[in-house]
Amino acid sequence: MKLNAVYFTPEDWICFRESTVFQSGGNAKTGLAKIEAFFGAVKTALIKKSGENPLNLSSEMREIVGDSDNPGSLRIWGPFVFKRENSGIKHFFPAPNGIYRVKEDSELEFMMPHYKVEAEINGRQLKLPWIPSSIEGIDTFDGSLIELKEIKNFQSARPFSVMESKSIGEKLYRVESKVGIALEKGRKNAEESMLYTLSYYRFNPGAGFFVFADDNTVKILAGISNVFIGSKTRSATVEFGTIETDVFDRRMGSKQALCLLTPAVFSNGALPSDMKIAGCDIESANIQRKIAVSGWDLVKQQPKPIKHYIAPGTVYYLKGDFGYPQSVSSDSQELGYGKYFTIDWDYIGRE
Repeated sequence: MKLNAVYFTPEDWICFRESTVFQSGGNAKTGLAKIEAFFGAVKTALIKKSGENPLNLSSEMREIVGDSDNPGSLRIWGPFVFKRENSGIKHFFPAPNGIYRVKEDSELEFMMPHYKVEAEINGRQLKLPWIPSSIEGIDTFDGSLIELKEIKNFQSARPFSVMESKSIGEKLYRVESKVGIALEKGRKNAEESMLYTLSYYRFNPGAGFFVFADDNTVKILAGISNVFIGSKTRSATVEFGTIETDVFDRRMGSKQALCLLTPAVFSNGALPSDMKIAGCDIESANIQRKIAVSGWDLVKQQPKPIKHYIAPGTVYYLKGDFGYPQSVSSDSQELGYGKYFTIDWDYIGRE
C-alpha cells in the first residue's frame, strides 16, 4: 500500500492552545497535537493563495475548505511525528498500551487477555489483559512511540522496539506546557470552570509533524510550501512524499487486536453499547485515558465546544470476522478519527 504523506517542519517551535474544563482530579496535560490545527493551517494557506476574502468565500472555495465544523473536501489524518536521518525518514506513531519488558535486557512483549480472569472495564465485564509474570521491576511502555518498521516487526511476532517517553525529548521533541485562565468577554473576570493550556513543541533538527492525505487533497495542496500553524501562527515548511507499507493491510485470523492511532469515540463512550466493533465481539480492552478535544474557532474568536475522545494507544481485543472499515469511530470520521492497525492475539491462562 502506498500512502501520501504531508510533512510539516517548524522553523523553530509550534504552540497549540487547547481548552479544557477545570474540575477536581483533572489536569491540563496534553498529548500530541490534534488534527484540527493542521486542517486550520492548510485551509488558511489555501484561502491566502486564492486571494479571496475569508469572510466572503466563493462557493468553489467553500466546497474545498468547508467551515469551522467540517473539513470540506480535504481529507488528512494524524498527526504523527517524523525524523529525517541519513538512512531516510522515520515515521513514529503512538505505541499500543500493554507493551512490557520483564527484565532490562529481555525482549518487549505484549499483554494478552487472560482466559479465566475477568474485570470490570468501563462498566463492562471483560477478560483482563495480563502480564504472565510476578517478577518485580517489570517495565511498561504506555505513552511511548513506535516507528513504522517496528510496527511491522510487532505484527510479525519478531523482536521490536519502542521509543520510551523519556527518550522522546532527547531524540524528537520537547513539550513545554503553560496553563491560562479564560476570561469573560469584555471583562477581566475568569470564565467559570474554564482554563486552557498552551503546549510548545520544540523539535530537534530534522524532526516535525506529518499527516496522511488522500490523492485529491494532495492535488488541492499542490503549490503550498509554507503554512502558519498553531495559536501563535508559527511558520512551518510543507513537503510531500509517499510511504509504502503494508501495516494497514487486511490480516487473516478471527482474533485481531485493534490498536488506535488517532482518537475515537463510540456510541457509549469508550465502549460501544452493543460491545461490537466492525461486527466483532470485544473480548478485552486496554483503554487509555480520555482526551479533551477543542480548538479555537477563528470565526467566532472563542474556544470550540469540548468533546471527549478515546486516546490513541487504546487496544481492543476483538473476536470474529473483522471487516476492516476505514474508521472505527462513530464520530468525526471526516477528520481522520478512528484510524488503527491490527495484530494477532490469543488468550493466555488456558489449561
